Amino acid sequence: MRRVIALMSVMGLLICPMRALADTSTTMITLGDTVQMTLSAIIEQGLPVIYVETVDEEEPTCDYVSAPPGCMGYSIANATKVPGRLIVYSRIGDMDSVLYDSGDYEKDMSGMTIKLRGNATAYDVKKPYKIKLEKKKDLLFRGNESLYKDKEWLLLRDDYMTTATGLKVSELVGMPWTPQYHYVNVIMNGRYRGAYLLCESVKRNPDCRLNVDKDWGFIFELDPYWWNEDLYVNSSKSPSYNYTFKYPDSDDILPEQLEYMQGLVTAFETSLSQQNYPDLIDVRSFAAWCLVHDIEGTKDGGGCNLYFMKYDTTAQSKIVMPLTWDFDMSERTISEWSRSHTEHMKVLFNNTSNRAFIGEFAALWREIRGTLVNDMKEYMLAFRKSDEGAALSKSFALDKMVYNRYLSVLSNTISRYTWIQERIPWLDNAITALNPLGDVNVDSRIDITDVTLLIQSLMNEDAGPMYAADVNEDGSVNITDVTQLVSMILEL
Repeated sequence: MRRVIALMSVMGLLICPMRALADTSTTMITLGDTVQMTLSAIIEQGLPVIYVETVDEEEPTCDYVSAPPGCMGYSIANATKVPGRLIVYSRIGDMDSVLYDSGDYEKDMSGMTIKLRGNATAYDVKKPYKIKLEKKKDLLFRGNESLYKDKEWLLLRDDYMTTATGLKVSELVGMPWTPQYHYVNVIMNGRYRGAYLLCESVKRNPDCRLNVDKDWGFIFELDPYWWNEDLYVNSSKSPSYNYTFKYPDSDDILPEQLEYMQGLVTAFETSLSQQNYPDLIDVRSFAAWCLVHDIEGTKDGGGCNLYFMKYDTTAQSKIVMPLTWDFDMSERTISEWSRSHTEHMKVLFNNTSNRAFIGEFAALWREIRGTLVNDMKEYMLAFRKSDEGAALSKSFALDKMVYNRYLSVLSNTISRYTWIQERIPWLDNAITALNPLGDVNVDSRIDITDVTLLIQSLMNEDAGPMYAADVNEDGSVNITDVTQLVSMILEL
């Protein structure tokens, strides 16, 4: 065996032999300033443990930077990519088991790098991280390694479960892609860093994340932090916003690709106020993105991540909003539109020449409105009773030792679905008001389909006031509204 190792070293395939795994029953982990627990005791809490050892115990660092004049936000720069080893532990039966071991760091061969990520969130004492494995792996262990494996993974702070909630709403609304996740405990260099959300990152992966053409596909963002990137495409919203790239990487973009993208976004932004915008964008995905943030009451209009993708440069390939992201400032606008009603969405809502976007927005609301509260309540109750929910409750107690913040799965789950329950009446009225009375399905036309939907609402008490069904404005919905609506149609 030593001869094989020596030969591999000569060939440049191995820098050093893999170190032995730690004894979980004797390895001590520090929580806060003085408290210590064995690694086994932390594994016993029930969540998978992301155990990171960096080379020479180097900590990831960054510089903190503020926006230049005329721009917005504050962010980080020069984030160091620290190499090391990542091990995933889990308690299976009564044994501490290793689900995955990256091995010691060797570029393109084994190990991983970890760095700080985010913008404003990176200023918090509980830092978010990005992990890049040297070899692809599905760290969520979903049972289909060939489908889900990837190099890039995120560790997000989600102390109040707003990210998990927002992603569940995204799934219910029908976003093209919803990142998958699992709560984990994170240990780095012998110190417990807290309970985190281990989450898929936004990137090209045609099998399981965002599918765009390898050579002429694009994933891009209307980015308030464009000033902190090496390459960007100009927006009419500049200097508040410009477009930055998620794919291709800015270092790999060719001059002809940059030229194409500048022409694309100029045509795209111009079309939003004109009749032809459905020729350029996937309207349903835009409406879904906005509706998710309206349900969640997002206050952060600048930082809620307007991601777009285009499969290739052909005319058949429309601009899609593939996912929602960033729910750190959700549940802030109980009786007003979310701040997603700015920039592109504001233009679409005010486009009087083509109301297809408003029609799609209202149609999506009708599709999910009747079951939304029950779906979210069942999701929260199921999570609370699940092994993951019980383990997260225990881990929140450990988290408190480090950050001195009281966290509760019980109060989180109740608060999250209570918000949605209390948010619905305002959304019903606001979405109804988008079009005049009589346009029951809010599609900018008054016709027999509105009569049909009005009758359905009379037969289904759960349909609620979201429909513009009180045609005669007497405060109730009954057969007289049907009669008046039929009269309106006959007069058209």
